[in-house]
Amino acid sequence: MKKIVLFFLFPIFISAQKNQFIELRNSIKDKNHIAQSLTLIDRREDKNIGIISHRKEPYEVKFENEDIEKLFSDWFLEDNKEGGNTKYFIMLEYLKVKDISEKRSTTGHLEMKVSTFLKRNDKYYFLKKANISKDYPQKDHAYITKVIAAKISSELANIIKSSYTEKGLSVPISEMDLGNYEKIISEQLPIYSSGSFTDGVYRDYKSFAEQTPDKELMVRKNKDGIIKGVKRVDGYDNLGRDVFAIIDNGIAYKKTPTNIIEIEKDNEGIFIMASQEEIFPQYNSTPIIVGAGSAGIVGSLVAVVIDAAVTKIRKQNALYYRIGIDRLTGEYILPENFDKPK
Repeated sequence: MKKIVLFFLFPIFISAQKNQFIELRNSIKDKNHIAQSLTLIDRREDKNIGIISHRKEPYEVKFENEDIEKLFSDWFLEDNKEGGNTKYFIMLEYLKVKDISEKRSTTGHLEMKVSTFLKRNDKYYFLKKANISKDYPQKDHAYITKVIAAKISSELANIIKSSYTEKGLSVPISEMDLGNYEKIISEQLPIYSSGSFTDGVYRDYKSFAEQTPDKELMVRKNKDGIIKGVKRVDGYDNLGRDVFAIIDNGIAYKKTPTNIIEIEKDNEGIFIMASQEEIFPQYNSTPIIVGAGSAGIVGSLVAVVIDAAVTKIRKQNALYYRIGIDRLTGEYILPENFDKPK
């Protein structure tokens, strides 16, 4: 009798070894006790995540519980015993893994898109989104399946935790329109719907998109009218502040680590033309001429893009790319051949 039992259990054991579960163990505690609940909205067309290999053995990646709405709710409640009044929602838009076969090895690949909202008066307000596209070569990871599962869990936790303190865009979305939220919101943001820009200093993308400049800050220029940075309206320099962008005489400029660059606009949205060195100074092998240098300039803004002579030198010293600015987050949309420093 014992032999028969073992015979039937053995295939089950083998089968279980070929699942890689996504375990939601990272902390999503809301330290300010603002959040009342977290609800998952699963808008994936295909609920299957995919299969990746470890030592040539295929493993199906899946959540540890098939009822993932309950899984996310329990995850939140486990870390948040004391709740607030705000209802948060996380929308899983896409989640896939797969093997990429190469000559001598197999690379694991992860694609994920997720966004968060809060709900107020039966309307949803966008908070954050994340798009992850990442390869996992076998030579860099001893156990690719576990690494990818852990990455999914950590990215979900990161966007949830950062959403607690996010102000969110002020465009309401109905539940029926959640599937088309990016288009609906961007069409109502003044930065895209208006034909002109409002002069001023913008500390973050939200204020820039909604065209509400900071009332305490203003553009600082020299006697020749060249932008040198920002200052407080009461005359005191703003030494400790950083900004997202400034608009002067109807022209918008994006702040980068090295200078400010004019923001352009077309049918696809807003963008800047910049080099890798200007966005990620770690790439820089030869100095970029930036006037007095970014270190001592108020608000980390310098005037190189407005001075015609320096602009000419800048263009001669750099390879330029079209870098989009995400309509909802203000983050860079980098071209394929424009990699972040590792």
